[in-house]
Amino acid sequence: MRVNEREKNGLETLTLSDSAMAQLYRGELGRSDKWRTRLDTTTNWALTTTAAVISFGFASPTSPHVTFLVGIWMVISFLLIEARRYRYYDLWNRRVRLLEDGYWAPILRHEPVDPDALRELAAEMSRPQIHLSLFSAISTRLNRAYGPILIVLLLSWFVKVYSHPVPPTSFRAFVERAHVGPVSGGVVMGIIGMISLLAAYLFVSSYFVRAPLGELRPRRRTRRSALLESFYRPYAVRRPRRSRPPQATRPPAGTPPLTPPPN
Repeated sequence: MRVNEREKNGLETLTLSDSAMAQLYRGELGRSDKWRTRLDTTTNWALTTTAAVISFGFASPTSPHVTFLVGIWMVISFLLIEARRYRYYDLWNRRVRLLEDGYWAPILRHEPVDPDALRELAAEMSRPQIHLSLFSAISTRLNRAYGPILIVLLLSWFVKVYSHPVPPTSFRAFVERAHVGPVSGGVVMGIIGMISLLAAYLFVSSYFVRAPLGELRPRRRTRRSALLESFYRPYAVRRPRRSRPPQATRPPAGTPPLTPPPN
């Protein structure tokens, strides 16, 4: 610990040490990793439910299509639970990023630490609050995992209603077949359509809004390289080019050599 200085009110001003910052970084990284594990757990629940619903729904032609609706409801419930967990994960991961960007990265570059990042970290630690909204968390998780899961369940429900036991002869017969007990098929189709439109809007909007602080994004590449590498190298990262030292240019032939002026 460095030599402490006393303020005018008599209290000691403690200076930061590398060991203290390392312990702080280790603690915040542990919190972030714990909440990340909870996110993976909820996603595994959704995948297991989807596999069980599809296996049971297509096991027999007499199996009701309500099974797929129950699976969609359960996956949406898991999505809401995971969105809440993702908001807390964003809180702890934001602290980790502030430590890395404001303290450790400048040290590795042999530069002074970023006082703005450390000041923001101190404000987060004194008054912690959730920055990510619920809709942003839902759209991010739809983009990462739950979008394909819901698409598979919706397509499976459509195939089940259309093909079992026999294909319908008209669109009205298809709508009537989608009824659930006293609820008519038109109401069920309307609810499924509203859920699909809302999920599609949140899924598409996640590509146009700014990503949370802890989310990783690929480096920017040109359109041609990004299009080609997306097929054969989906995880390719463009290496930064090394700057070459400037080479000394030779004077053209016939130029007299420069001589220093006389004193």
